[in-house]
Amino acid sequence: MSRSAAIKISLGLGLVYLLIGVLGFIPGITQPSSAPGQGLLLGIFAVNTVHNLAHLVLGAALVWAATTVSNVRLVNRGLAAVFAVLVIGSLVAPIVEGVAINPPDTGLHMASLLVTAAVGFMATRRQAVLA
Repeated sequence: MSRSAAIKISLGLGLVYLLIGVLGFIPGITQPSSAPGQGLLLGIFAVNTVHNLAHLVLGAALVWAATTVSNVRLVNRGLAAVFAVLVIGSLVAPIVEGVAINPPDTGLHMASLLVTAAVGFMATRRQAVLA
């Protein structure tokens, strides 16, 4: 994978996660759920305050990662591990330590795992600063 593609993918995914984190706090976009302390983002994805904050942190990390290829590789590899734990954990228990997760979340976390692993392990090694 080229350096510029890795940087663009990381930046794009980071912006998506930041947007999801912000939208999770907006009433109306996040609808009440039958589970206590949870809501459904767009009526589909289980979220709560911890989940929304996690999206904001992950998004910020991915945006920061887009500054250099070495950051892209490091952060995406780390996040691939985080997403792998989330996917496995969500298959074992629907709620992992206070983070609201449902089957649609698991599917998106699996997609994020595949993207971050591809970027983290396939990006070229040479340094490149985002200009």
